[in-house]
Amino acid sequence: MNAESAKLSSLKSENEVGANAPVGIYLVGAGVVGSAILQAHLDAGISVWLADQDEDAICDALQRVRFSDGAWRLSGIQKISRSMSGIHFHQRDAHQTCQKTLVIESIVEKLDIKQSFFQEAEQIFGDDALLCTNTSTLSISRIAEAMGHPGRFGGMHFFMPVSDRTAVELIVGSETHAATTEVCRSHVQRLGKEPLVVGDCPGFVVNRLLSLYLNEAMLLLCRGVSAARIEATALGYGMPMSPLELIDWIGATTMFDAGRAFWQAFPERMDPAPMLVAMIKNKRLGRVASKGMYDYQDGQRDLELSPRTLEFSERYCRQKIEFSDRQLMEIMTIPMWIEAGLALRSGVVDTYELFDLAMQGGLGFDSNVPWHSFFDSMGSSAILAAMQEWSALTKSMNAPKELRQLLADNTPTDAMVAYGGGLKR
Repeated sequence: MNAESAKLSSLKSENEVGANAPVGIYLVGAGVVGSAILQAHLDAGISVWLADQDEDAICDALQRVRFSDGAWRLSGIQKISRSMSGIHFHQRDAHQTCQKTLVIESIVEKLDIKQSFFQEAEQIFGDDALLCTNTSTLSISRIAEAMGHPGRFGGMHFFMPVSDRTAVELIVGSETHAATTEVCRSHVQRLGKEPLVVGDCPGFVVNRLLSLYLNEAMLLLCRGVSAARIEATALGYGMPMSPLELIDWIGATTMFDAGRAFWQAFPERMDPAPMLVAMIKNKRLGRVASKGMYDYQDGQRDLELSPRTLEFSERYCRQKIEFSDRQLMEIMTIPMWIEAGLALRSGVVDTYELFDLAMQGGLGFDSNVPWHSFFDSMGSSAILAAMQEWSALTKSMNAPKELRQLLADNTPTDAMVAYGGGLKR
């Protein structure tokens, strides 16, 4: 804790805000993700509270964010409820006042803990507050089961690194009111980001596609494919970094939780990579621990995979296969296309164009063509041949018979649209 943090800590108020919490934006959870969401609000000039049950965590968060003392006025740390303290960042030149309280939670990914928090939040923030969770793995509708007013609750899922990702998923639970979603949409737009309104399902949209991609990268590593080739394939696809590095950004524990949620919902689509469990047991948790798939020095990734990671990949080595560059590209990308078709079919999204926005804004996909056009360039016959060649090797390359039949007679985009229910292009 530096001198500034100590100063803030010393300014604690004994006044408990309680059920009369002032109207405003509240970010609950002062960890790495909460700090990144806070930075997005500060960068957008939005006055905001940062809250946590641990006052030291609030002080630590102040070390991670950047703001100008001349532009912002900070309150002392004060009690918001019996179990939660907060600090207020108020823009000095702000003229617009917040009309409705909006709470964005990013605490531990445990269903019972989130349910307990939102039960308490309804009491703390009052009947008019809108409550959001930044969960990446849990069902919005399941969290809301414990709430008295589930219509005022929804998902607001930010992507890491928040500063580089231009999209935010807004997840509509079974009880979420349309008015709640509209307020959340407006707030995301105030942050300068693209709101993606999606249905409630495991992984939502971005993580539903991403889970297969990251899992397949680990399986390929365990089949003898080098990290350098995996990274080169990802960059050639249009991704901003290696999937192995992205696992470190996300964190091994969050990756495990997301993968487990996906596998439990869609066991026919994934063979979970066992090396991830070894990473967690050995506390190689990612960038937050300065060691994961890669080792990190002052936040910078080493060029090569950690020797420990290579040890785990050898321990869980499956049949080693010599893949061509083309085959490697197919195995890393086609599962995402199949999953997009399944998501469209299920009604999680209502148009295939949302996948382009999700890939670009949520995962940083960058290409001279939209994401769906990548597969049109690959061609239907090549995709079908790859499915036939590799479906016995990995579940993720298995597609429903109807989707394969449509692909035989159409471009990949037209096949996806037809499989999704005949939505017009």
